[in-house]
Amino acid sequence: MKKVFFSLLTIALVVFAACKGGQKSESMVFQEGLTAQDSTIMLQKCDSCMQFLQEGRLDDALAMLVEYDDSLQQVSPLSDETRASCMRKFTLFPVLKYELVYVSFIESGVNDAKYEVQFGPDEAGAPKTSFMFNPVKVNGQWYLCVKNATQSLDNFNR
Repeated sequence: MKKVFFSLLTIALVVFAACKGGQKSESMVFQEGLTAQDSTIMLQKCDSCMQFLQEGRLDDALAMLVEYDDSLQQVSPLSDETRASCMRKFTLFPVLKYELVYVSFIESGVNDAKYEVQFGPDEAGAPKTSFMFNPVKVNGQWYLCVKNATQSLDNFNR
């Protein structure tokens, strides 16, 4: 009796795993649909924003940023509060030098583009921080979004 139960349990687990393996997550579907052009466009947007920040063109950098509403899957201009918060951060931590740390495509509304930013004098142990963008693809177009505290991060690249 125990052998029969164990055999049935094993078969059920194998069938469940096979069925589960056949389903693709939203993340997998999104990632499989990306092209080299998507990567190029997304990186150009991120690098352009960082270049504006390095040049002190904060208004131009902020004009590139939008907010993403995951529940509606749409982008909107920065709220006054988010704009003011970004302006404070970009003023407090001026971009003297920057370097791309990693890019990660997670799903259409949550991705990572992380930069290391040097904001102090170019000396040994120069002060650094990180800026992270959330590039999203909505209706076939890439937008550079502000990453908020509630959004997922690529845990492998932190």
